[in-house]
Amino acid sequence: MIAKAWKYMNSDCMLALKTESEVMAEVAARIRDHRLSLGWRQVDLSKRSGVAIATLRRFERSGQIGFSGLAKLLVSLGLVDEFLAALKPAQAAPSSLEDFVREDAAPLRKRAPRLRQKE
Repeated sequence: MIAKAWKYMNSDCMLALKTESEVMAEVAARIRDHRLSLGWRQVDLSKRSGVAIATLRRFERSGQIGFSGLAKLLVSLGLVDEFLAALKPAQAAPSSLEDFVREDAAPLRKRAPRLRQKE
């Protein structure tokens, strides 16, 4: 099985090799790992986030949770910025070889004009 999701993007479609259930399970595992890295028990995260303990246990076991519950967990764990960064739109692929080469070229240096010496 492929460890990373492979994505193909063009203007009309996006293809990922992970199913929805695999994505949900991976998100739950990453949230759980982060909770454990902080040394928090499920009860601790439940109290800090306001997510019911039964909901948190179900989420870590199955990956199923409502969006507001997920948002509360992300806020409590300090993962909001990383989550939102992952949702930023991808840069468009260059439409031609010239565009590709132009993007790869080093930016032109800008220099201040030389001062002319007074004669």
